Amino acid sequence: MLSLIKHNFKTLTSYIEKILVGFLFLVFIITLIMVFLRYALNQSITGANEIVTILFIYTTAIGAAVSIGKNEHIGIDVFVNILPSRFHKTIRILQIVLLFTLHLILFIYCLQWVDKAGGYLMPATGLPRLVATVSIPIGCILCILYCIKRLIDVIETSSVEKRSIRYGCSPI
Repeated sequence: MLSLIKHNFKTLTSYIEKILVGFLFLVFIITLIMVFLRYALNQSITGANEIVTILFIYTTAIGAAVSIGKNEHIGIDVFVNILPSRFHKTIRILQIVLLFTLHLILFIYCLQWVDKAGGYLMPATGLPRLVATVSIPIGCILCILYCIKRLIDVIETSSVEKRSIRYGCSPI
């Protein structure tokens, strides 16, 4: 069961990373075109700034989730490294639970915000703000799922280490 979950998360992460690369590529290309048009031809594309901003927001919200899943999120482990190693598992679990709680609370509050702000139209593109604001709940849901995956990883890794120590093997 756990191997199936891990495989599905690897597949999901692979697809998400490809989408993020596409978004960042579009941000780069659109920005390059906007700079060329502005400084070389004294022209601009209506709504291009909004499109770049929306793509960047999605990249940030979804990229945060992927970084949690890969255990590459921002963290300060100076204090953790000072503590004896027997506390590391507990601290890792506490970190994951705090990240989970943060994103759960953010998800609950952002639904109200999306409901209030999502109905207005963006001035340049005419798209509803919902297109941009829905990125936050999507990112929160993905962060919550990746927190659950990381929690499973930490618990499973600790179990493997305990079994290895019990039987005199080196941990994997």
